[in-house]
Amino acid sequence: MLIRFVVSNFMSFKEETEFNMLPGKGKGYKQHKNHIKTTESGVDVLKTAVVYGANASGKSNFVSAIEYVRNIITGYESGEESLVPLSKRFRLNDSYKSKPTTFRLEYEFGGVHFDYGVEIKNGEIKEEWLYKIESINKQKEVLLFSRKENEIVFGDYYSKIDVSFVEVFIKKKLEGNVSGIEMVHGNIDDDELIDLFYESMRTLIVLTPTMYNSTYTSSVLKREESKDYVEEILRKSNTGISELVIKDIPIDTFFSYEDEDYKSYLVGELEDEIKNSQDSDDFSLSFAGNKGYNVLRKLNGEYFVSVLKTKHQNSDNLFDFHEESDGTNRLFQLLPAFQSLNGFENIVYVIDELERSMHPILAKELLRLYVNNSNSKSQLIFTTHESHLLDFDLLRQDEIWFAEKKIDGSSIFYPLSDYKPREDKNIRLGYLEGRYGGIPFLGDFSKLK
Repeated sequence: MLIRFVVSNFMSFKEETEFNMLPGKGKGYKQHKNHIKTTESGVDVLKTAVVYGANASGKSNFVSAIEYVRNIITGYESGEESLVPLSKRFRLNDSYKSKPTTFRLEYEFGGVHFDYGVEIKNGEIKEEWLYKIESINKQKEVLLFSRKENEIVFGDYYSKIDVSFVEVFIKKKLEGNVSGIEMVHGNIDDDELIDLFYESMRTLIVLTPTMYNSTYTSSVLKREESKDYVEEILRKSNTGISELVIKDIPIDTFFSYEDEDYKSYLVGELEDEIKNSQDSDDFSLSFAGNKGYNVLRKLNGEYFVSVLKTKHQNSDNLFDFHEESDGTNRLFQLLPAFQSLNGFENIVYVIDELERSMHPILAKELLRLYVNNSNSKSQLIFTTHESHLLDFDLLRQDEIWFAEKKIDGSSIFYPLSDYKPREDKNIRLGYLEGRYGGIPFLGDFSKLK
């Protein structure tokens, strides 16, 4: 679970800006007590958060910042010539070009409360640290490692005899554009805590408005995952779709003459996988086509391309997803996320523009399906403009946040709970009237020529 996230000098975030999933204090938070989960370190954490704000207020930059630090930790950004290049720093004040960018992430996974921080200057990591928080009430924490430049020092949690050679090895190998987490994870065996933190970042999933969910499509096409849940929601959402159909097409029928080279390349890749795998009669390889993700399969010596299509009520014709509406496609991309959120996985989804292309009623019902599920172990954090979701029947006031841009162009975040509104108020009307900020203040359009 995400507990706290702090960022500075990244995109529109100038000074340190904090977002957290901590419940408010006092008597004004009686609703939705089932939205609170408690970590083993004694921290109460909320299950849901929504961020409102005008266009260009920093909502998408917030999502990008979370994704960016996750990628640094796991090595996706590591190895780049410059971590946090000039284009990613706060550019509306020239003095910030040479100032450090900082990220701090508190995250609970596998019953362990981690506190991670990193400082990046001139494109290289200057400082980095990782703590295990054992007890908030007793203020008890244990340093796992700290880093300055290319030198890592392990904390008292480790035996100095066991890690002294590791510290020397890392000092020789560690580069400024590689995270210490990735280095330790990739080179030291049996370091359970740092490995656990590294693996926890795989449970932090970011979905952007244009992202295609290739993992789910491939899993369905490979017959590894059921399509029943997604089919049922698509039917109940009045999309007209009655069924998702897997169509197996002979490879020579699927690929045209112009695609002969690409076809030969894919067949070669599949044959390489077959050589390196255990014996089986059914082999498959996912690949991206012009109209989505498909799977190349070899069955009984023949090559087929499996394609996911839609079937509509009262028709035997099959349709490609690019023929469906934007709203249907957006719903299809989000449904696997909501299937995970409503399951028993410990996973965190950060979704930018949850409601994009969807009707407000449909977006609200998807959210209701999740927040009313007391058995869910996951978290949902999302940005939106949709005011219909501002409903105290769905959300607590400390689960509602606003992004706003200051006069100097920097973004700030603050929760609705700062205003302490009564829980019987029409929060949506108050937001649209500008009582809490987070809305655009427009000039007089009537004078436009």
